[in-house]
Amino acid sequence: MRREDDLLVRLHDAGRAVHALPSLEPEAVDLPTGYTLQREALRRRQAGGERLTGWKVAFAGRAAQDHFGIDEPVLGALTDAMVVEPGRTVSLARLIQPKLEIELAFVLGRTLVPGFYSDEDILAAISEVAPAFEIADCRWQGWRFGVGAFLADNAAAALYCLGSRVRFHPEQLAHVNYRLECDGVPCGEGNAQAREDTPEANLCWLVRRLLADGQCVEAGQVVLSGALLAPLDIKAAEYRLYMLGMELALDFR
Repeated sequence: MRREDDLLVRLHDAGRAVHALPSLEPEAVDLPTGYTLQREALRRRQAGGERLTGWKVAFAGRAAQDHFGIDEPVLGALTDAMVVEPGRTVSLARLIQPKLEIELAFVLGRTLVPGFYSDEDILAAISEVAPAFEIADCRWQGWRFGVGAFLADNAAAALYCLGSRVRFHPEQLAHVNYRLECDGVPCGEGNAQAREDTPEANLCWLVRRLLADGQCVEAGQVVLSGALLAPLDIKAAEYRLYMLGMELALDFR
């Protein structure tokens, strides 16, 4: 484990120094090792006082999976240290090479323990939904990595911001339209159901994946269900997301 421990230390130090690491060869860290490193990094964060608040889905689309030679999405963990309140200003100086993703966030209303759950069972466990920003930030230079190195970097989970929460009803999912603006200029819109990887499909995959690993999904935890638009390189600007009849704003400076 000495080499893997060294890699975790390097990733930790890169985050604190706000400095990217040279990319590894794609085969340097395989997928199972990447998840092992991710879990150990999360354990260390929790030992340092951080609280697990949820999960994110990445590589949900077939094109990304084909590129990395995998046959399912991957996941990362969220903690309370990653939360940004709506309307706040985020300093770009604290980030390495950030990208903005807009997401539909699901909030668990009850805890699910390992076992079998249908899609309907999982959706019935959701109490609320909210528009969300994920600020992804990669500690590998130029966003170049193999899938294992990406997982060791916690699937590039850096910060996230949830808008106002509304009570969840499954029939809402057919009508989730979204629009993103940057300093008032439109930069993307769509409907969440007009996707190959819908938010509910990604949610159900993630919950089943965690439960299969023996990990409970706790009431109150958030699931960021995958980017609805291609990730954007963040610049100093105000971003506004319109979704679920609400507006969510973040300012980057």
